[in-house]
Amino acid sequence: MKYDINHEFVSISSQTATHRIILIHGWGADADDLLTLGKEISEKTNLDFEVISLRAPGLHPGGTGRQWYGLYPHDWGEAEVEVNKLIDTLKKFDSDKIPLRKTILLGFSQGAAMAIDAGFKLNLGLIVACSGYPHPTWIPGEKCPPFIASHGLFDDVVPIEASRIIYEKVKSKSSEICELIEFDGFHQIDSNLIDVISSRMANIF
Repeated sequence: MKYDINHEFVSISSQTATHRIILIHGWGADADDLLTLGKEISEKTNLDFEVISLRAPGLHPGGTGRQWYGLYPHDWGEAEVEVNKLIDTLKKFDSDKIPLRKTILLGFSQGAAMAIDAGFKLNLGLIVACSGYPHPTWIPGEKCPPFIASHGLFDDVVPIEASRIIYEKVKSKSSEICELIEFDGFHQIDSNLIDVISSRMANIF
């Protein structure tokens, strides 16, 4: 598949896809890291998904992997620039065949911060934030898409309080699905997340 977008990506194609999953990886990872997760979500549901995993533009300072913006120190100005680029990319995926309202946007850690900042400005089918945190100026819009946050209770990289803050802000504005899943784990994706997402599909799409 070919898309005229501002980001490199890896994908799992489907010529018959009716829905889409867009994945946003974390700091120090790369686009390939979440592709298996997207594939497993697709296989668990009864829907035909195209899976797109975007690659962050910046090189990680450690020399391996990528970053959406600098974290040490935090470069919030760069974060704002990259969020706007991500919004432009997401808008270009919107089509009659697979509109944004039939799209799941899922991010992990820094990718989750990007996903909520960009995603709540759009009419997405579902936003999933795994071990995420809010950017300092982020607030959800007046019309919030369905939202699931997932965070390990013992996360020593991004404290779970970050997801609790996101959840409370979204819950105060949303009439859609809004859930916070706290699990026994660290800075990782919950092994039960795929089951949770698939069980919500009938109520979302």
